[in-house]
Amino acid sequence: MTDLTLELNINSASDLEYVNHITKMNVYAVVTLLGDKKIQKVKTAVDRHGGSNPNWNHAFKFSVNERLAREGRLTLVVGLFSGRVLGDKDIGKVEIPLVYLLPSTNDNSNGHGMKFVTYQVRTPSERMKGSLTFSYRFNGTDVIYGPVHQQGPTSWAPPPSQHGYGPYPYMSQPPPPTGYGYEGPPQYRKNEERLAKADLLVSAVSLLR
Repeated sequence: MTDLTLELNINSASDLEYVNHITKMNVYAVVTLLGDKKIQKVKTAVDRHGGSNPNWNHAFKFSVNERLAREGRLTLVVGLFSGRVLGDKDIGKVEIPLVYLLPSTNDNSNGHGMKFVTYQVRTPSERMKGSLTFSYRFNGTDVIYGPVHQQGPTSWAPPPSQHGYGPYPYMSQPPPPTGYGYEGPPQYRKNEERLAKADLLVSAVSLLR
């Protein structure tokens, strides 16, 4: 297994714990990939307007050792902080084992679209308060995306065709025409012959009257 590229976009957070007593919170995020010898860390810009509901849309990339990730040895940590003159204040963090984000070899994703996820934020007092939303995708030769073959239940039946019948076995075919000129199977011809004789008999009775 070789290195993968993890593309991340830290989108936003909402309903964060308000850690400033007087001034408005200026929130930023520090994203760290832990578990490898080389620690990778990225800091977003500071949102000076959103307060407890900041928006960043900050995109960046991490190099990921797939073997370590699949063994559960890599962790993605997103720490949230409020910038202050007298020292930044810790708001909370989100910790995600990277193996939970890795696609499986039978994932039905095509590998091109970003996946959006939302996680709860854990405060320094170990309380869950607020949420963090980000999007991500993996790019690399060893990440295999392919269709998933799923067998439907035996009771499943496909929808009818545009014509309202067939070719599905659970729907009946339209009946044959019943006009006298129809050249169909023998049973239909016999029925028409009986109808014709009955008409002749009715006509004869009418003449006798």
